[in-house]
Amino acid sequence: MKYIEMTINTSKDKKDIIEGILFDYGIYTTEEISSDIVEELEQNEKDWDFIDYPLLNSKEGVFALRVYPENMEDAKSLKDDLSEKNLGQCLIEEKDDEDWANNWKKYYKPLEIGEKIAIVPEWEAYENENENRIVIKINPGMAFGTGTHESTYMCLELLERYVKRDDETFDIGCGSGILAIAALKLGAKRALAVDIDDKCIDASHENASLNNIEDKMDIKKGNLLDVVKGRADLIVSNIIAEIIVDEIKNLKNHMDKGGIFITSGIIKERRQMVIDALEENGFEIIDELEKNNWVAIVGRLNV
Repeated sequence: MKYIEMTINTSKDKKDIIEGILFDYGIYTTEEISSDIVEELEQNEKDWDFIDYPLLNSKEGVFALRVYPENMEDAKSLKDDLSEKNLGQCLIEEKDDEDWANNWKKYYKPLEIGEKIAIVPEWEAYENENENRIVIKINPGMAFGTGTHESTYMCLELLERYVKRDDETFDIGCGSGILAIAALKLGAKRALAVDIDDKCIDASHENASLNNIEDKMDIKKGNLLDVVKGRADLIVSNIIAEIIVDEIKNLKNHMDKGGIFITSGIIKERRQMVIDALEENGFEIIDELEKNNWVAIVGRLNV
């Protein structure tokens, strides 16, 4: 099967800006190639099976990001965008690997988040040493949402804080369905998951089945809130800042006073833009997390 690999040769200080642009292209996962990442991750020899061999041998001063655009048109557009902004030089290669879609699985391991959540890949065993952990089985397929990206990680932490028993919840831009599933496992009564991408709809159905919550989870294909009817106690949306800002004005049509909105996919530079939009539409900012230049924000509707 053919796939597109893009290597972006850049510098570490431009990483966050580039990742924000990648997010706009629907690219949520990057491979980092640098001479100092082993020290940053504080790895020792017994953990080196989690790091690709070329990374351990990268030359001093090298920094690059490797990504996999969905098609050549997107790859070329992204290359032009990064070049125009002087963010790096890009190498685009079309490769052929019969098992490329599964090769990443060797790096995806069980991940404990917050006090209660454990995200466990479908193909991995997990010894639940802490019986209080809620196990969420995930096979993201080609959809966004494994729990490893900072924005997803923070949304899961915040869901743990704010989901109340018997809540009605909406996950707008659901990707793999991980956030809707987490809300249900944390006690929500029902969850509606919406995405415009067929791959995300398929992944969400599969993951709902893996977690035995199909009867509590509605999955719809559509453009954000356009296909949503009814009201929620809590809405979560992990997309990008510009789309979040555009949708905030519609949230009041789907929640009552006191409703909770959790959102991420926001790079730090766009934080204030989202906060301003929330406050202008009657939300009080009640919580916020930051992780590696990504921000997650919680608003409560006060009107």
